[in-house]
Amino acid sequence: MEAIEFTTILQNQTVILPPEYGSQWEGKSVRVLIIDDSQLRETSTEPRPKKPFQAISLNTKGFKFNREQANVR
Repeated sequence: MEAIEFTTILQNQTVILPPEYGSQWEGKSVRVLIIDDSQLRETSTEPRPKKPFQAISLNTKGFKFNREQANVR
């Protein structure tokens, strides 16, 4: 599957492809996804809350790894 991304302004319910893609995509069946950029810009300027990384510690003293048993799973 080949994909392109570009921005355009919807006019009279028509999506206009940039000229550099016109002949390449002419006559092909395509899927169109429309996203309102104005809403994306508003939310992207807000900083995301940081989630603290919580490390865990495991005591592996005395643990014996059995490769054959692990591969059976």
